Amino acid sequence: MPADLPGIVRLRDRREALTLRTILTAARGLFAERGYARTPIRLIAQEAGVSPQTIYAHFGSKAGVLGGLVDLLDDEAGIPDVVAEAHRTDDPVALLGLLARVARQVRERCGDIVAMLSSGAAVDPDIAATQAEGARRNRLGVEMVVGRIRASGRAVVPRAADIVVALMSADVHTSLVTEAGWSHDDYEAWLKETLITSLLR
Repeated sequence: MPADLPGIVRLRDRREALTLRTILTAARGLFAERGYARTPIRLIAQEAGVSPQTIYAHFGSKAGVLGGLVDLLDDEAGIPDVVAEAHRTDDPVALLGLLARVARQVRERCGDIVAMLSSGAAVDPDIAATQAEGARRNRLGVEMVVGRIRASGRAVVPRAADIVVALMSADVHTSLVTEAGWSHDDYEAWLKETLITSLLR
């Protein structure tokens, strides 16, 4: 049997990526509407237009689907693009501005996923594990940026990563945007300025 042609392989990869996104989008809506515990795999499959076996083949379990939502969040919030931009600069102010942009884009574009993980983590171990993975990725990104700032020769306050993680938290965003009525532009500008004044000596 002849080997797959490159074009056929790429088409297959695109189809698979589209299937995964369709499943995750369906799960995202159902988890938000019904809750994680009350959403069976068969309902996600029905909503996505795939068989339950397809979901099990790609994700292994409902907890695996939930874990996939963290990957979806990264993609929809544009995190890979921001990471690539961070690798192209050594300017501390620009790097802190990128952290502010990430925080804004995560909350603005994927606030529903963040809220679902936050509210469900206290009652469901699968959700708690997924939330912990999201927090781990966030901290790694923050530590990478702080490390790049230090490597540039700029003095940074002790425990800088802890300060950044606290300022970028969902609670701060909720307090300013949801409760105080700030725009996302206001929030991003404030966060950038606060990170600069709090971290750089």
